Amino acid sequence: MRDLDNRIGFLFHDVARFRSIVYDHFMQPHGLTRAQWQVMGTLFRKDGLTQRELCDRMDMGAVSMSGLIDRLEAQGWAERREDPEDRRVKRVWLTERVLDIQDAMLRQANELNRMALKGLNREQIDMLVDMLKMVKA
Repeated sequence: MRDLDNRIGFLFHDVARFRSIVYDHFMQPHGLTRAQWQVMGTLFRKDGLTQRELCDRMDMGAVSMSGLIDRLEAQGWAERREDPEDRRVKRVWLTERVLDIQDAMLRQANELNRMALKGLNREQIDMLVDMLKMVKA
């Protein structure tokens, strides 16, 4: 059983790593690094997170996240704003500039999914999604 657990773990890791490598290639013409598009993707799901919430969701240290947000701000992708209820807290918001790339990011993600799931029928894809949700839970 131990070998099976390791094999599944390696498969999860390899699939995630390969997806990231291909998506990096897709985002390179837009000047986005892996860490940048991951932060943007996280903020697409829930804009206005605190830096701490971003750190927790992305399993990243505060210093690394701070530098990453600095670079996103410098490129005009994101901005920090004070929390209206607690001035000590800064929230990170995507800027309007993101509207220029959001559709492209989604199209590229859909293309990557098509590539990754090639050869599977709709029923198999639905089963895979359901099983992955169970594993995640």
